[in-house]
Amino acid sequence: MFEVRNNMKRFLILSLLFGLGAFAISPVFSQSDDDEEAEIEIEETPEEEEEPAPPRRNGGRQANGDDPGAPKVKIPLQQQINKAIKDGVLWLRKNQNKDGSWDPTWASREYGTGKEIGKTYRDEMGPTFFALYTLAKCGVDYKKDRYMKRGLKYVFKETEFLWDEMGGQSPDRKKLQESTRKTPRIMSTYEVAASIMMIEAVYTGSAKLTGKQKKRVVSDNPLSPPRRSRIRKEQWRYMHERIRFLTVGRRLGGGGGGGRRAGGRSTTTTIPGLQVQKGPNMGGWRYQAGQQNADLSATQFALLALRAASQAGYPVERTSKNVYQNAARYIMTCQRPSGGFAYQQRGGRENGSMTACGVGSLLICKEQMMLIGQTVDPKIDASIKRGMKWLDENFDATNNPGLDRHHFYYLYGVERVGDLAGRKEFNKKDWYVRGARHLVGVQAADGSWNDPTEAFPPRGVNSTTLALLFLKRATPPTVTMSDG
Repeated sequence: MFEVRNNMKRFLILSLLFGLGAFAISPVFSQSDDDEEAEIEIEETPEEEEEPAPPRRNGGRQANGDDPGAPKVKIPLQQQINKAIKDGVLWLRKNQNKDGSWDPTWASREYGTGKEIGKTYRDEMGPTFFALYTLAKCGVDYKKDRYMKRGLKYVFKETEFLWDEMGGQSPDRKKLQESTRKTPRIMSTYEVAASIMMIEAVYTGSAKLTGKQKKRVVSDNPLSPPRRSRIRKEQWRYMHERIRFLTVGRRLGGGGGGGRRAGGRSTTTTIPGLQVQKGPNMGGWRYQAGQQNADLSATQFALLALRAASQAGYPVERTSKNVYQNAARYIMTCQRPSGGFAYQQRGGRENGSMTACGVGSLLICKEQMMLIGQTVDPKIDASIKRGMKWLDENFDATNNPGLDRHHFYYLYGVERVGDLAGRKEFNKKDWYVRGARHLVGVQAADGSWNDPTEAFPPRGVNSTTLALLFLKRATPPTVTMSDG
């Protein structure tokens, strides 16, 4: 009996020592990179749908966890959506480059100066701005997340000056480029728009806005943020300069802090705005400044940026009085007799992604015109109604109607239209539930999405951001009140 008691004492002492040892070493393991990346503070989408959904397919994980041999169980769709968002955010963070950027979009244009000679960029900074915008919309806090901090440090450093490298508006263009900028930087409509959207999402916490949001507080001075704004003066000025470039243009130089130096002397450069100011495409946007044609895709990104700025309290109408009227007129010229919209005024047929662009853009124009007290042309309402009818009749969550590519881009457009218009259904189907089921089903095991119909690389980044924005329902509801 005495021996048994001694054995039990030894057992208890050893167990206690083992437990203390495990407790002592556990902090070491909790500091690993993998564990750190797994701890993401994001705001989960509220429960809206309790209907069970089928397990993931096409290489996705089982609905009940990571064990492929586990029995399949039904889990509410909302739980799958929340997990998909977390996994997608993790993937974006893990695929950030060490300098804080994400890979650029490649296209057929070349730069002829600096160390990037021969490389073909179109929107070098676009994916990085949009990735940061998406992370903010998913609730990632820039004050706490080291990936967000690194990304913001990168974009502000690399785009300190706004410079139209591709437009070539300065007579001293080559000298200026070689002396002050070794690599091409922010210049396209997509990049400028994404930078404005990023500022608003990151610093105002717009991911948390709801239909019960407070009144919009608008600044009476485009150069200064409104009272109680979360956007600091330097960030506000950064946004202001890009809003001017997006609309009416701007002037660089003259010793006001925006000037450049070449060969020891100050220079002044006038850069035209990105919005087309005359001709049949007046009011629309294209890729870069100086182009006189326009397209619906660039136009809707510009309007999304201006709406984001307005939500942040920026008085867009003080910078460009008729920006929304002119944009609406251009957008309506891209509508076809069927009610659907095409990419440009002439050529091309209507399709789902462009119709969502057209309707969503007109909804933004109408909303903003009403906020600033401008009269809304009845033709805008009629055009929206016809476009809505086309979307209603042709809705498909698994394909872009009328086009064999840009499927995720189409879903992102549907999300904007649905939330801006307060529409729950298209074609008697809940557009969000159908789209979410599809996206959850095609998410890869690593948390990414890769739309095989996406035309431009980096496809993983582009597809993942668009999927996350749809699942997160990133478009704030229509603003109905304002105070000055």
